[in-house]
Amino acid sequence: MPVLTSDPADADFRLDAPGEIMNWLRELLQSQARIQLSTPEGEAIHTVLRSLDTPQGMLTMESPVAGGTLAPVLASDELVATAYLDRIKLQFDVSGLVAIRGDGAEVLRAPTPLRLYRFQRRQAYRVASAGQLYPALKLAQADLPRIRVINVSAGGVALQWPANVVPVPRVGEEISATLELEREVSFTALLRVQHMTDGEAGAPHQAGCAFVSLPPSAARALQVFIDQAQKRERLMRRGI
Repeated sequence: MPVLTSDPADADFRLDAPGEIMNWLRELLQSQARIQLSTPEGEAIHTVLRSLDTPQGMLTMESPVAGGTLAPVLASDELVATAYLDRIKLQFDVSGLVAIRGDGAEVLRAPTPLRLYRFQRRQAYRVASAGQLYPALKLAQADLPRIRVINVSAGGVALQWPANVVPVPRVGEEISATLELEREVSFTALLRVQHMTDGEAGAPHQAGCAFVSLPPSAARALQVFIDQAQKRERLMRRGI
């Protein structure tokens, strides 16, 4: 696996803010998610975070029991850490990895990364609507009612399209509208209708729409919205 680069195409996935990076590292620490450290030659070990020293900018990881697998990883100048949190893949470069003796056992230490990449399996996770007001879709025509959003993902939205009130779009038709995620969070998006299920006896139609284009600021706001929903879900599963 090659060392991660700062390709401009990866800007939507790259985190450079120290606070955001530390938040994700804390998630790894709290969940005890398995971390794989890989070299370009295919050597790899699996570990977990044991502690974070924020003032010193250092992280401590567990050393593998099989010591023979560790030597080529320690010797490599290029290391990439990969971990998964639910439907999110995290990756970051690891530099200066050393094995030290601590509390009677060997551990691995390295500086905290300066950059972290977060890849969302975009179509896999959908945030279901928690209420009647938000999220919602506001069409360009001011006299038309807001369309209720059933769920939203980073790839698109599912809509409850009113029958006999708003003209029903055709499959393949593109719609320019404002997506209101929350009271203070909204952005304009271009959507393409992927499928439409007719409602029975005047019931709303079910429409599935994909994002055709999103401004960078909108994509960022959407990703934050999804991240927050996933974090709430993880906290609820842990009973917090």
